[in-house]
Amino acid sequence: MSEGFMSFLRVVKAIVLYVGLGAVVAFIFYNLKRRDLFGGYIGGLVVGVIGALIGGLVLDSIFYDKIVAILDFLSRGAGVNLIAGFLGAYAALYIMNRLNHNRERKKY
Repeated sequence: MSEGFMSFLRVVKAIVLYVGLGAVVAFIFYNLKRRDLFGGYIGGLVVGVIGALIGGLVLDSIFYDKIVAILDFLSRGAGVNLIAGFLGAYAALYIMNRLNHNRERKKY
């Protein structure tokens, strides 16, 4: 395969990993911690993905060399720092939860 196509696949894999991280953290906040998020699960998913992207970009320079070597079996050369992405998504959803006054989700 051509080098351009392989780099495209790496970018797609990185996007999928960040969306997956945002979805996992949104699931943790919405279903396991039973917190009421703006926009429900979908709103939490959007904020989680944005937080994962920001955390991955900002914290990448700090954690990349140390952690990606350990987690290489998950990222497979996509250049995604999973720990930084998870921390960014968790921080974004934590802030969102605090802005919503840490309300528990109502039972329907």
